[in-house]
Amino acid sequence: MQLLAVNYHYFREKKYQNGIYPLSLQEFSNQIDELSKYYNFISQEDLSNKIINNQFDNKNYCLLTFDDGLKEQMLALELLNKKGIPGLFYVTTDSIKNNSVVDVHKLHYIRSVMTDNDVYKFIDNFINLEQIKYPDNINELYRYDTLETKKLKYLLNFILEPKIKEEIISKLFSTLVDETQFSKELYMNINDIRKINSFGYLGTHTNRHLPLATLSNTLIKEEIQSSLDFLSSECKIDNIKSISYPYGGAKAVNDIVAQVSSDFSFYFGLTMFRGINSKADFKNPFLLKRVDTNDAPGGKLQSTEFCI
Repeated sequence: MQLLAVNYHYFREKKYQNGIYPLSLQEFSNQIDELSKYYNFISQEDLSNKIINNQFDNKNYCLLTFDDGLKEQMLALELLNKKGIPGLFYVTTDSIKNNSVVDVHKLHYIRSVMTDNDVYKFIDNFINLEQIKYPDNINELYRYDTLETKKLKYLLNFILEPKIKEEIISKLFSTLVDETQFSKELYMNINDIRKINSFGYLGTHTNRHLPLATLSNTLIKEEIQSSLDFLSSECKIDNIKSISYPYGGAKAVNDIVAQVSSDFSFYFGLTMFRGINSKADFKNPFLLKRVDTNDAPGGKLQSTEFCI
């Protein structure tokens, strides 16, 4: 058995120069058609059963996943239902509970209306950018961006102290939009979440969308449990089967994150470690690999890497 998990975020007809890179519904539909040439689409329920029973056949499967709980993903759900194809939607709960906006989505919006150079200049008011050291593998972490953008993303995601990062992004964001109204428009509501769950398509993306590997064991547990508590108390949902780790890369996911996650009632966890999952990968189903929509068959890069 081989499993290709493909990750999606934004679905919009409008295209942006920077920050937000959405698929149109037609592009999404075309990619599904291309994926269907190589894979059988699998549901969360079926994948969970294979893992529970340790029964893996010789087929090639594709799992379509959607992170962050964005309202526009309900359009993708509608298209999937028309095609009779399952999906798996991972929601971040604090933004829905408190009508707040996750820092990464604030940054996406900021970068869609400002240049990275202007954002950099703003950050320079808080820290000395000349002292920042970046990892040698930064090109692998952000495959599709310019070097300036790669540095900006890494700086905000992994270098700045959380309080400083939050202050910088929030100040910029508040000059552009009203956060409460923006949140209501950007994210799913409770009824959306219940609808997704009615198909068995719901998973958790934690509470505040933080890189879990940077947190203590206690805080990792709290991030996951807070999400499950909201889904239980506000949405009346208690059967969450899987987790998608925010950011998903090596700086956000490690063996400790996988171990803590396995203590919950999940059957598997999804990273953004790039690749296809073979039978051996299911020995630790809490570190399953996943690829961006651009890398998958039918994606923007027109890659044939995963055309098996």
